[in-house]
Amino acid sequence: MNLPSGEIVEENLDLKNIDISGLLKALVEKQFTGYVVDTIMGYAGVEEGALLFKRGELIGSFFEYTNFNIIVFGKDAVAQTFNSLAAPKGVVDIVSLSVQQADLVVAFNDRLKVTNVFKRNDLLGMIRRQYVTSFAQKTLSSVVGESESRKSVLKKFGLSELG
Repeated sequence: MNLPSGEIVEENLDLKNIDISGLLKALVEKQFTGYVVDTIMGYAGVEEGALLFKRGELIGSFFEYTNFNIIVFGKDAVAQTFNSLAAPKGVVDIVSLSVQQADLVVAFNDRLKVTNVFKRNDLLGMIRRQYVTSFAQKTLSSVVGESESRKSVLKKFGLSELG
């Protein structure tokens, strides 16, 4: 999914070296407007999640299984993005936006809107210690037949080296 360029605050931060809790606290306290996007090598290959903030409040999210062209939006995407932030391999980018840009992102992509108000402690409580594959398995089950193994699916898409 395309997001506005904005001003890069941090780029290619290694997930292994980030204190996610500290990062989120800082973004909320500084009333950050922009997005945090992570790209990982997950269960289904390359996965990408984004959390969109406006004045320190989470206003939107999406999560994409790029090898399958499947995007999850809103509250479900928030949980999957927090899961991906616990992956062993991945990078994080933090991009600052104006308030108007953040409003436009949600206006033009209504599905990514998060209707629940997530307070700082709610966000911190969603941080996972370990990446789990169940989110990908559940999301992809509608696309991938239950009888197909992960390896056969990756082979079908020419990605057998990832299996």
